[in-house]
Amino acid sequence: MGYNARQFLAKSLCAMLKKETMRIILTTILISILFASNIYGQITDSTEVKQITYTSNSNTGKTVMVTEQQMKAKPDYEKGYSLVGNHEFKKAIDPLKKAIEIDSTGNCGTGKNGMAFSELGYAYTRLGDFDNAISYLDRAIEINKLVPEPYLSKSVILMQQGNNELALQTLDSLIKFIPEYAIAYIQRGFLYNSTKKYELALQDFNKYLEIVKEQNQEQNSRALVEDIKKQIKELEKKVEK
Repeated sequence: MGYNARQFLAKSLCAMLKKETMRIILTTILISILFASNIYGQITDSTEVKQITYTSNSNTGKTVMVTEQQMKAKPDYEKGYSLVGNHEFKKAIDPLKKAIEIDSTGNCGTGKNGMAFSELGYAYTRLGDFDNAISYLDRAIEINKLVPEPYLSKSVILMQQGNNELALQTLDSLIKFIPEYAIAYIQRGFLYNSTKKYELALQDFNKYLEIVKEQNQEQNSRALVEDIKKQIKELEKKVEK
């Protein structure tokens, strides 16, 4: 199943960033599924649980191997995921926790370990319960470093709390493990811009454009690409001063 990086922390970000920047961030979240759907987690190595095969609903259409236990957790995960998609974050907590109780890998039939932890961390984030959010987001990252969304959610929480240094470390880790994930460079670029490190922000925005071009996503990301190009022009003026 493809994992859509949702329009997270809109209210919190509005308090931190200019309206134009906020608009761009929300746009980035809408297209991030184009990149996230190609990243799969490692499947458990346990030989004690029967392996079954099913075809993922992701954009790749790949066939992935999951355990019988992971498939048992799938209905609860999907219920929680759907509730989060409908902004019913409080109601999503219980089914997501139940899914994790059934499948401690957090895979829950998605083909990517850690997904239930990431989704639960996101739900807590939107509820403003940042302590629980960070706990589950960290667990998601620990289980599977190749899922980008928990890094993004965690970095925004840290920025909201004024901990820009740790937010930067989180984004640096995301880029280290998933260097082809274009949205990471936008997020880090926004952080650099907000801390007046304009040259570094400029480098990250240009890197985003480079990756989108390499991945032949310029047409699909046309509106965002144009917005980032405008941001680059503004940054170039700041750098020249």
